[in-house]
Amino acid sequence: MNIIHGAEKEIKMSFVHQARSALAKTILGDVYHYYKNPRARAKYHLKKSMKAFKEEYEGYWDTIKPNREMTSLKTQFDEINQNGFTIINDYINAEKLRLIREEVNSLPGFLSGQYTGDLTFTDRPSDGICAVGIEGSMPETYQVSVGNKELHELAEALYGPDTRLSGASVLNKYGVDKLDSSNAPHWDDWRVRLKSFLYLTDVDEEHAATIYCKGSNRNVPWRFEKDFCSVFMSHEASAGGSWWPVEAMGFEKVLCEGKAGTLVVFDAAGIHAGTNLKKDNRLMIMNMYTTHLNFTHRAF
Repeated sequence: MNIIHGAEKEIKMSFVHQARSALAKTILGDVYHYYKNPRARAKYHLKKSMKAFKEEYEGYWDTIKPNREMTSLKTQFDEINQNGFTIINDYINAEKLRLIREEVNSLPGFLSGQYTGDLTFTDRPSDGICAVGIEGSMPETYQVSVGNKELHELAEALYGPDTRLSGASVLNKYGVDKLDSSNAPHWDDWRVRLKSFLYLTDVDEEHAATIYCKGSNRNVPWRFEKDFCSVFMSHEASAGGSWWPVEAMGFEKVLCEGKAGTLVVFDAAGIHAGTNLKKDNRLMIMNMYTTHLNFTHRAF
């Protein structure tokens, strides 16, 4: 008798199991799982949120229309498109460099990170870097940055006529062995951001040269997920990153070295990172181009 009851119980359990399995594959099963499982609800809403953001994301990039004919720097246009960066040696001559450095060196307290003048000043002592906004009172510096039509045209050629100069500063890296927060591999924004660095001092592995991952402006399979986090998570949670997922993609890491007078232009949507200053100061002029930010004397 017990054997019969046991068999009947096993049949019922099997039937219940089959019924649950069949139900789980229906819409009713999805609804049950949604309300029963908090993670399922989170996953569902995340998927919906990412789909909604993708409309904005793709809509924005659909408006970016490169036009190589708009720039005289066609080789540099091609290099930035392909590799994410370009390096132009001797972009300014020795006399122009001397005049600019004369202006920068005359800024009171700037080289030590303790500027006391009237220009817009930003200092990050924990990172060991500071910046002054470039204005007309520095005519030689202004001419190669804010007044640099050649660079402006290159930016517009790469990303379209809405691209504009959004920042121009002289950067001074003065903190030897300070752990700069920019040393983590990162890209700057999910939208257009082009940067140029005009070196006023020699920049090499001892003078905080930037590392750029060649080709990472194009070939990052998890870019959209990271960009989603940067928009909808806090800056603290989404900033920077680790080298291990970057190195897993096999990009060549290029150290952007150059003598004083060298110009480096790079797509800041590609993966890049700073390095520590080992000695002296690193001085450079930074231009930043975007499609969505108005001009300010921002530092970074």
